Amino acid sequence: MRSRSLRLSITILLILGVAIAALGFKDIDIDIPGIPRIEREGKGPLGLKLGLDLRGGGHLVYQADTGTKFDVTFEDEIGVDDLISALEDARFGENELELESLQLAPVGPRQFQFRTDILAEDDPRHTGLQDVLAEVVGPITLFESSVTENPSEDQMEGVLNNITNRVNRFGTEEPIIQIFGEDRLIVQLPGASGSITDIVLAEPDKKVDSASLRKDVNVFVDLPLILSKSGYEEFEIDFHDESTFTVQSNTVNSEIQAKALSTIIAEIGQVAQFSVSSGIDEAKSLIGQTAQLEFKERTCSDVNCTTFTDADIGLTGDDLSRAEAATNPVGIGWVVNLQFNDRGSGIFAELTRRISTAEAQVTKRIAIIMDDRQLLAPVARAHIRDGRTQITGNFNREEARTLSIQIESGRLPVPLKLIQESDVDALLGSESLKNSLLAGLVGLGLVFVFMVIYYRMAGVVAAFALVFYTVMVLAVFKMIPITLELAHIGGFILSIGMAVDANILIFERMKEEVRIGRTLASSMEVGFGRAWPAIRDSNISTMITCLVLLWFGDRLGGGLVTGVAISLFIGVAVSMFTAVVVSRNLLQLLAWVGLNGRINLFTPESVQRNPVNASQVQPPRGGR
Repeated sequence: MRSRSLRLSITILLILGVAIAALGFKDIDIDIPGIPRIEREGKGPLGLKLGLDLRGGGHLVYQADTGTKFDVTFEDEIGVDDLISALEDARFGENELELESLQLAPVGPRQFQFRTDILAEDDPRHTGLQDVLAEVVGPITLFESSVTENPSEDQMEGVLNNITNRVNRFGTEEPIIQIFGEDRLIVQLPGASGSITDIVLAEPDKKVDSASLRKDVNVFVDLPLILSKSGYEEFEIDFHDESTFTVQSNTVNSEIQAKALSTIIAEIGQVAQFSVSSGIDEAKSLIGQTAQLEFKERTCSDVNCTTFTDADIGLTGDDLSRAEAATNPVGIGWVVNLQFNDRGSGIFAELTRRISTAEAQVTKRIAIIMDDRQLLAPVARAHIRDGRTQITGNFNREEARTLSIQIESGRLPVPLKLIQESDVDALLGSESLKNSLLAGLVGLGLVFVFMVIYYRMAGVVAAFALVFYTVMVLAVFKMIPITLELAHIGGFILSIGMAVDANILIFERMKEEVRIGRTLASSMEVGFGRAWPAIRDSNISTMITCLVLLWFGDRLGGGLVTGVAISLFIGVAVSMFTAVVVSRNLLQLLAWVGLNGRINLFTPESVQRNPVNASQVQPPRGGR
């Protein structure tokens, strides 16, 4: 028995050592042939991954943008306000129906697109709209309609996969993306908060006397100092080269921006670009776009191409194999390099062969259209045979990167609209983290004090078991890995109480056995056997409840419910192990080192021992 206990003790220490090692290294990268690679990295304490509540970031809710879409081109110029007024005042049919959920946007010269709720083909608002517009607004040269139906389950899964691909390439750490209901999508982006500052230094003026140029500037040293003095907090600088930088920081107001810009100009040099955007804004521009890319053959009616017609050539974003942002090799700014697949290369080669002649260049162009909006319409100067081309448009780095991600990720099966947005600042997230850590430490400390005072040596054992439990749970959180939010912290603190409850059941059963005359070692064994059924049943019922909450939370988008369920399930599972293995083994070791007769060290009560014959003592119930 003692040899078994010693082996178990060594095993427990090894498990504890592995858990401490997992938490001791912030970055873990284990690549052993034959087993899956283990790569863990987090920005929180002990290398844990922190979620939205504890780090800051954005919470977005999207809904499928269903309805009936109308594309209308008028013969004459039409003001947007005039068109909106006409549509709002329009009535249809005998019941004088009006257009509901109207959304309107200009898409080109005299071209408009607007959406309504889904209209049936025989709905008077659908069949009579063209006549009403022609009568009230003016002559129409193009009128087309299409209906986006409510999405199917497969379509929403396609949207989920597409958005996941985009967000993963965007670089947000551990995003949470899940379907909510039938047509909604929840996107949580930890770290996508604060401000993103793009800085591009201007080329030095060569006409200026070289003696007047600053030669003592070290931009890699000076720029962080300037930003810090200007009011930037908790910032990181990505040095692309000696003149192009991207700064991620907490939110900076206009005063801080102006001070930083003027100081950079005064101490480093002229600035070609200084733009500040929100991290969440950049994420929204990336996520919400349908990214339906089309290439069309454009025929211009005049030299300036003020009027034109576009012909579909069957070349879309589905024919692309790669899209990559790069610096413009022949100018300033950034471009998006495109590589077509075999099918796309063939179509593009035939198109450029046909329109790259000197005669065709006068009237022919390649229209590149994203989500029904023109990106550019270049002239084909040469016959491109290898399917490689580029999109130019005086993009900055982030614009080119976002565009390349949208194109390469493909188009969304269903268009989305943003219906809810919230932003948790990084400073608020860090405050929540500090308070959560304080709450956890205070909770553990109070439990330690109570257990040691009331149960004495057994309380010391329970305290050690709780330390073991805490280290194990945190190690599991890191190795799975789990992105910790306030809900996970709440579930973890709740599970501490479950772990203590198991130890209390064991100790109380021990005292009952001591009262009837058993030795300390015997009381421990019998006490564990009698406490085990209650521990087992209560913990299993709690774990079943956690699984039910996890199932509902996953399907209904309940992030808080899911977080509590996951952390409580893990905590209860680990607490069962610590109570019936770690605590039991430690108590056995204490009994075998000479404390068997020191009953007063294990209970503050004056225990009246009633010795009985072994035949009178009932065997333990529920023992293992």
